[in-house]
Amino acid sequence: MTYRLVVADLDGTTRSRRFGVTPGVRHAIADSRARGVRVCIATGRMWPSAAPWVERLGADAPVILYNGGRVFDFDGGRTLYDRRLTAEAAGQALAVIRPHWQVPPHPFVKDQGYEERRHPMTDAYADEEGLAHEGGPAFQPLLADHPHKILVTGEPANLESLGAAARRAALAAHVVRSEPTKLEFLPSGVSKGTALREMVAGLGIEIADVIAVGDNWNDLEMIEAAGLGVAMADAPEGVRARADHICGTADDEGFRGV
Repeated sequence: MTYRLVVADLDGTTRSRRFGVTPGVRHAIADSRARGVRVCIATGRMWPSAAPWVERLGADAPVILYNGGRVFDFDGGRTLYDRRLTAEAAGQALAVIRPHWQVPPHPFVKDQGYEERRHPMTDAYADEEGLAHEGGPAFQPLLADHPHKILVTGEPANLESLGAAARRAALAAHVVRSEPTKLEFLPSGVSKGTALREMVAGLGIEIADVIAVGDNWNDLEMIEAAGLGVAMADAPEGVRARADHICGTADDEGFRGV
């Protein structure tokens, strides 16, 4: 089988959290492109945060951002697909989140992250992603601008409790775990999988001709949608069980084995 497109997650897949972008992964991407295979990135990050890593990887446009909320052609400076939380859905999500005071929420509006209060995990997240979060006394005025997502950071046990509360509330949102310490509230029906379908339609590529690679629950719909779905060796068991192939970890340059 000859594949025409590889779409890969960034953090924990093409970017090692310990070593960053490694030479072996850069070489694998360059080799694929030299053979005529397009290589694109799908991430939960917004473009200002993702851009330096996409450039270091040498990946192709377009890029999937916000866990599927936006498909952006950075070569042409054009947004190809865009979905956001309604003001009502964002307000409902915040109403569920706020009683869980141990896990602060961060709406993302117009490529800017916001915080109501400082928290050690917020600071760690901002450092990791190279972000300067904007503080504010209240989020309500931001909701009219329709956030791309609301990210919640916290200890895994606290996020489990919040996730259960969100399921009971039957929110008009897609709630997904992107890392053990991150829970994300996305627009209903939005995932990397839905964005992948939009991407391939625009590129004129059959989804059967796509390889999708990821390491966490927010990659699952993309892995299942592609012609060949690949999970990293350290992905949750439920993700690995539904993939077609397992490769190594990002620290071991597992992407090279795709």
